Parts: sequence; C-alpha cells; structure tokens
Amino acid sequence: MILTAKGEPFKARWRAQEALLPGYEVIECKGGFAGAKVEAMDVICPGCGQSYHSTTSSYSPDKDASPAMIQLKEPWLGWGWDDLGKDPSAGYGCLVCPDCGTALAPSGTLRVL
Repeated sequence: MILTAKGEPFKARWRAQEALLPGYEVIECKGGFAGAKVEAMDVICPGCGQSYHSTTSSYSPDKDASPAMIQLKEPWLGWGWDDLGKDPSAGYGCLVCPDCGTALAPSGTLRVL
C-alpha cells in the first residue's frame, strides 16, 4: 500500500494519485486516500473472446499497452506456449492472441475483465 512518508493515508485524493506507481489505484483508507495494488485482470482477445493472458503490475489503463503489461496464464505457459517478450519499450503492435492471431490492443488499449 502506498501511504505518506509518515505511514498515514493522504488527506487529498490528488496527492495519493500523484504518488501512485504503475499497477496501483487510489482507494479510501482510514478517512483518507492511499494507493493499493491492483489484482491481475484477464486480458480478453477482441477477435475470439478468449483470455490467454492476464495483466501484470506494470499494467496501467492510462498508458498504451506493452508486452510488459501482460503475461501468459496457466495452463498454456506450462504447455510450452511462448510468452511475449517483456521489453517495456516494445509497442502494442506485437501483442497478438496466441490462438487466433488477432491484435490484443489494436488501438493501444487492452480489453480487460
């Protein structure tokens, strides 16, 4: 959880928002606001509607998607399917569904559930 330097919640929501790290969101906490880690969400393929990936702590809905934001889920990872590279500078154009080959983020935004 992201709190102030004194270990207390921020008094203003915007202060907590400024302190957020990727993969965190602002929540109400003890009469103030803090940053809490977002749990992994399923990434939905816009082509076939299946979910072979989930989000990582690098995921941010406010930024264009990158390979560092998603990871291949089990059992497919254990079956030897290739996980995407984790280069954060790679663009969203290389994110494709391992089943149907459709772009996972055709406009830069991932569909998550």
